[in-house]
Amino acid sequence: MLRRNFLATAALAAAPSTRIEVMTTGPRHHFFGYYGIPPWNKSQSLLVCLESDFQDHLPSGDEPAGIVLIEAKSKKLTRIAETRAWNLQQGAMLHWNPLAPNDELLFNDRQGDQLVTVALNIHSGNRRTLPMPLAGVSHNGRHALCLNYARLARLRPVVGIKGVKDTSSPGLHPEDDGAFLMDLASGKTKIVLSVAETFRRLQDRHPELAARPMFFNHSVFSRDDKRFFVLSRSFEKGRLESAMFSANLDGSDIREAVPYGRGISHFDWKNGREILATFRDDSGKMRHFVFADGKQNFTAIGPDFFQGDGHCSYSPDTQWIVSDRNHTDTKEKELLLFHPATNQGQSLGRFFVGQYLSTDLRCDLHPRFSRDGRMICFDSIAQDGTRQLHIAYHGQHGR
Repeated sequence: MLRRNFLATAALAAAPSTRIEVMTTGPRHHFFGYYGIPPWNKSQSLLVCLESDFQDHLPSGDEPAGIVLIEAKSKKLTRIAETRAWNLQQGAMLHWNPLAPNDELLFNDRQGDQLVTVALNIHSGNRRTLPMPLAGVSHNGRHALCLNYARLARLRPVVGIKGVKDTSSPGLHPEDDGAFLMDLASGKTKIVLSVAETFRRLQDRHPELAARPMFFNHSVFSRDDKRFFVLSRSFEKGRLESAMFSANLDGSDIREAVPYGRGISHFDWKNGREILATFRDDSGKMRHFVFADGKQNFTAIGPDFFQGDGHCSYSPDTQWIVSDRNHTDTKEKELLLFHPATNQGQSLGRFFVGQYLSTDLRCDLHPRFSRDGRMICFDSIAQDGTRQLHIAYHGQHGR
């Protein structure tokens, strides 16, 4: 049974009380997936999420999820499409197209034996198909970053997509696998950073990687759309290890933004130059850091407030940070709001998730700011044990 939401009594100066609202209900599961991406359209009259019949196993290639629109005021749900390219952690990488943010959705699907991006007009039903699945969308709507989810299904199934053949070259560090840049108008796609290139940059300091398969996760555009970062990863003695690399959109000026071995986990761009990320400090403790891209001038942010890892991202005006953390003793996940200018933080609630605290079936909160910065959408477990979409209303922050 869900424990009653705990709203912190110690609030930020001028911060109003927080209200938590469950936007969807069972028996089906409803969730958005990843963090840092607004599920609201531009007018904030609609949200989008996935609808699934199960949460007790990773989806196979033959188990679809519905794509559902939620009316923000009435909570009415309308199923408008299906996808067979999704997982419990990232959903189908749903995005509102920045060039048509009230009208067109971008999401991953499959076409025959190929993973693709679908652009769907929610009013007319018109759809077009682009040749690779997306991992991130530029703020100007011109490009998508794409990853090889078929290879991920083998090397890190929790964020992979099953049922599609991996067409990359065999080997541990392929030249033809990595981060791809796709033109969202034409579909023209090219590799801009390869797994092999990051291996070459790491191998002298980490010769053990020569015997381990490497892969990419989580590629995100900078806020000015001039650069991107990606995590280059491998498993070391059963533990996931990573380095963050950044580059220009054409693959030039490659920088090792966070060194391999620091356990980098979650992240966001603050602007075109600075990055927020969680990784280990020199003593081995997970911290939230801010640093300049490529400078490695790591500065811990909120060290007395943020305890451990968290899915961290900035509000649209970058004045606030939302994150989360696990409480393993109570099987709860906590939603956190932090104001860097005053170095003050607030707990927005603690949510009981039970058996979905960890493992590949976990229900991470994956918080996402609304477009006006006044609401935070997150996934959690409802009273009936189903995975549902929640909203925290936290007042006039950032306004």
